[in-house]
Formats: sequence, structure tokens, C-alpha cells
Amino acid sequence: MLAGRLSKQMSMSPAQFLAPPFEGRKQIYILALGEDNTGTKSKDIHGRSDTVLVAAVDLDKKQINAISIPRDTRCIIPGRDSYDKINAAYAIGGPELSRQTAEGLLGIPIQYYIKTNIGGLKSTVDSVGGVEIDIEKNMHYRDRRGGLNINLRKGYRHLNGDQALQYVRFRHDVMGDITRIQRQQKFLRAIARRMFAKENLTKLPSIIEGIKANVETNMSDKDLLYLAKLARHVQPDEIQMETLPGAPENIDGISYWVHDTAKAQLMVDTLLRFLPPPDLKPSVEVLNGTGIQGAAAKIAERLTQSGYQVMSTGNAKDSNLDTSEVRTRIGITDEVRQLSTLLYSIRIVEIHRQSDTDTDVTVIVGKDIGL
Repeated sequence: MLAGRLSKQMSMSPAQFLAPPFEGRKQIYILALGEDNTGTKSKDIHGRSDTVLVAAVDLDKKQINAISIPRDTRCIIPGRDSYDKINAAYAIGGPELSRQTAEGLLGIPIQYYIKTNIGGLKSTVDSVGGVEIDIEKNMHYRDRRGGLNINLRKGYRHLNGDQALQYVRFRHDVMGDITRIQRQQKFLRAIARRMFAKENLTKLPSIIEGIKANVETNMSDKDLLYLAKLARHVQPDEIQMETLPGAPENIDGISYWVHDTAKAQLMVDTLLRFLPPPDLKPSVEVLNGTGIQGAAAKIAERLTQSGYQVMSTGNAKDSNLDTSEVRTRIGITDEVRQLSTLLYSIRIVEIHRQSDTDTDVTVIVGKDIGL
């Protein structure tokens, strides 16, 4: 019934009606942009993308994951010769250039985009009857020039569109944009819960029509309809959302978010490509406590051959140890147990204090270990 009502309200040509959604793709990528256009006086001038999020949708498995990209992320914008912030792509070339920029940054084919602005977010929240949000702290801020007046009290609240807008726009935190992204992800789950609540199911066709009126997208009506139907089968808490890993860095007087290439690649593979996580082995240092020359090197070679990353070898403070140990700083995980078993089940000790090594595990070689 829902699909029928939606189909009537969404105008489709015969060719569009017969075509499969998303051109027959089974896995799609969507760039979601939130535009902050409060500083622009003309509708023809783009603001900057205040929210940048890439969602991966597996249409067969009905699975949705997403990565938020901090707006200050340092990247190359196609057609530009120097580095810039990713949110500049929208100001320069709108959603299409933003799509190309995010595609190059993450290394995945992003086929679709959907952009909304502040007014669209506000009206969407009001159309679903508001959202429930647990506000983490009192939020007070006023910017007359930007038309921003935030006044929210800590606690579990039912927020209307204007209040929800205040919640996602507040950015006066120690971690700045990163904390704001966490609030955005929290808000997205909240609005998904409200949109598919029982009392809103009969209103869903008009809600989607209202959303359409406030967004810019290259998805067809059939694509949007299919997404709405699929989203009903996905619990908001089942959607995995993370932030592109990295750290703030000042380069040539400009503050950027510089992403960690290795960690970002792992996140893209597991969240967006839906690949199983790799069998990550802990980093290891090996210390010789036997007094026998070359003992640490032999154990290090054994661990390296088994796929462990041995960062260093050296001598323990005590060179006359009878009992070997695996000292772990990451808890007694399965990987630590496997390492212990590989070395003939030597004793595991958890270390909670600071140390002068960055490795996950220290192997202390004693006289009991098989060399």
C-alpha cells in the first residue's frame, strides 16, 4: 500500500517506471551534503557544505553504513592545483564537484548525491513531528550576523525543527567539528526513528514529497522510493557511522583535518565496501631475559614468520629469567592468546601503566621458552 501511494505521488515516465532502481546496481554510494547558506545573500551562490557524509547501501542485504568527513579535511579538489578543505568543493562547483572530490579522497565510485540546506532540515524535522535527542550539555550561543541563536538545556528532549537545527549547528566544543559530527550522526539516527515510527507510516508519502521539495539530488523518483522502502527494514542503531580518522594540523597557517591514510583505507574497506575486517595482529617488541645471545632475535623471527609485526628487539633488565611472559597493553584478546600459544602458552600479564614503548605487546624471553 505504501509503495502504491508513493508511486502515485511521484511522477514517473513509462521508461522510468520500467527501469530498475539505481540502474540495476546492487551496491551504491551516496554523498549527503548539508549546506550552510546563512552567509549568502543570493540563491545562485553556494554556501559551504557544513555536513559531508558518504553512505554505502547494500540493496540485497539491506545494510547501510556511513563515514562522516570533517569539513576541514585536507584534499585535492579536481581542477585545482593545491590542497584545500573539502567543504570548499561545494562553494566552487556545487554537489557534483563535491561528489568528485569525495570520490577521489575515499577511492570509491560515488554515483549519487543528495543535498539539503538548513531550511530543508528544519521542515523535515517538523514534518515527522520532531525528534527525541539526549542533549549532552547546556548549549548557549548567539551570532546575530549569522542569524544563529542557540539555547538548549541538557537532558532528554523532544526537539522541533528549529531546536534540532540548533543542536546540529552548535560547534563550541573542545574537539570542535569532530564533536559536532558525533551530534549529526546522533541526529540522523533520531530522525530515522521518527520517520518510520508507526504514527508516521501513513504520512510517509507526504513526508517524502516534502523532503524532495527541499533537496537537490541526481537520484530518480524511483531511486528515492526504493531507498524509503529499504530504510524501513533497517533499524537506526544497526547503521554503522564513523568519522574519517585523522588529526587536526596547522599547515601554512591554515587549520586542516589531515586523515590517516592507513586507518581511513581500513575504514573504507570494512564500512563502505562491506569487506570483512582483516585479522589484525598486535605489534610486538621482544626482549631477551635469558642472557643467551640471539635469543630475542630467534623469537622475533618466529613471530615475523607468523605474520606479527615485530617493532624492535633488545635486552630485558633481568638477564636471568626462568619464566617467559607476554605483557599486553591491549587486554587479553584472542590475538594475544594466539601469540602466547605460538610461543608454547607462556604466561600473559596485563600492563595498565605507562611505558616507554608504543607496541601493543612485549614478549620477555625467559629460559623456559623453546629456542
